[in-house]
Amino acid sequence: MITLLPDECLLEIFKNFHTKYRTLFSCLLVNRHWCRIIIPILWSEPTKYIDDLRLIRIYLLALNAEEQALLRQFKITLPNYQKLLFEYSNFATYVGFYLKDRYTDGVKNWLYKEGYKEDWDDEYNYYYDDYSYDDYSYFYQEFDEHVNAIKSSLISMFLRTSKRLKHLNIDEPICNKMIFEKLHINTSITSLKLHINNLEASELLAEILYENSTLTSLDISNNKLGFKELKVLIKAFCKNTTLASLNLSYNFLCSESGNALAEYWK
Repeated sequence: MITLLPDECLLEIFKNFHTKYRTLFSCLLVNRHWCRIIIPILWSEPTKYIDDLRLIRIYLLALNAEEQALLRQFKITLPNYQKLLFEYSNFATYVGFYLKDRYTDGVKNWLYKEGYKEDWDDEYNYYYDDYSYDDYSYFYQEFDEHVNAIKSSLISMFLRTSKRLKHLNIDEPICNKMIFEKLHINTSITSLKLHINNLEASELLAEILYENSTLTSLDISNNKLGFKELKVLIKAFCKNTTLASLNLSYNFLCSESGNALAEYWK
């Protein structure tokens, strides 16, 4: 008589193959029971492989009305497929978006595939003699706005749907109020890296730090924040009791803000 392994044992076995995707894909086809165990492993760190535009299509299907509204103002047409077998975004434990080029950025890949950029390139090439450099730059700026809108909606969706999310890394200036609102009510994230570059974003982050009780690591390096922005954040640091790791490198720390930080770390 065959003794079935308990789910806990199967889970630990499959975790050892978390980087061997072909093996896991083969295993999930064995039966439904294995499939339910393996899917959360396969989809735990989706944005590490965000260059695959198929992932973008799947996650765009998970946007709610509020998240879709941000895209409609840019006239972005969302995919319309049959209902998915799993709510894949629920399984995410790590989400990260980085500055990447067309060939390694799934969002840009998806927009190119949908024909957004090619239309602008064709228009620019056709009227080359009539367009200045500033006009051409405008087309690229508009394209980047499309990219940032999609990423903002996706980040907001992950914050809303994933109860397992522990690490959020946004290494691009795409933080908006909707994202901060979702961060404010999130109770699972322990590690956060943000690109913020103005006083309003600093104030929104400070509000989160005043109340958050789960965040242990914060990285806001390379933002070139000045004294006004840092002063707001340092006050929040002094009230927060859970942060164990803080990265402020490559910001404009003056003596006054440095002294305030020294008081915080006493």
